[in-house]
Amino acid sequence: MKNRYRFPTRVIGRRAPRLAILIVCEGEKTEPNYFRSLAEALRLGPLVDVQVEGEGCGSAPISVVDHAIEARDERKQANKKGFASVAFEEVWCVMDVEAPKPHQSLDQAYGKARANKIMVALSNPCFEYWYILHFERTSKTFHENKEVRRHLGKYITKYEKGNKGNFELVRRFTKTAVEHAKAVIREKHYGEDIRKSVPSTHVHKVVELLVAQSPRGYDALLRQGEK
Repeated sequence: MKNRYRFPTRVIGRRAPRLAILIVCEGEKTEPNYFRSLAEALRLGPLVDVQVEGEGCGSAPISVVDHAIEARDERKQANKKGFASVAFEEVWCVMDVEAPKPHQSLDQAYGKARANKIMVALSNPCFEYWYILHFERTSKTFHENKEVRRHLGKYITKYEKGNKGNFELVRRFTKTAVEHAKAVIREKHYGEDIRKSVPSTHVHKVVELLVAQSPRGYDALLRQGEK
């Protein structure tokens, strides 16, 4: 992964972002589109350098973690040479457990991420469970990914993975989703490791991190005219 960042000139006299965050996603469209839309809605551009990557990261969890480590280290080196304003202070890997059969490299990826101080936002079984939490708090066991998407269809008709419009359908319920995600983990007595905890998600941790950087917080996610 050479020349990921191209900085033709040194960064001189530019105020560094308050925080630099890297989010590496397993999916090429669904998760990256969500987080990019979230960062845009929160208007983080002038305040926080949020970089979201999905395409080219690979679908296997170990590939996602390897990509995150390389990107972090490359940014760090660029920073030392004066070609990047700040190194990434927060690095997250957003991954799914998958069902009915977990990803083969999930355990390896999870261990490698922890060993390299990479944060993991896991969804069990898949990211669409996070969308469901915007509309209801449920701890129903989902045995397959398609069951999650079928359940989500009650709220988002004709749901399509990767559709950029999905974010607009859930944005105003973001705070509710965060509360629901925490409640399920608390009520089911899940710990930090949710690889065997169905259903569950830690996506809310990344969301809370981004919301905390916005001057308006969750209010920025309400549509115009809403309070």
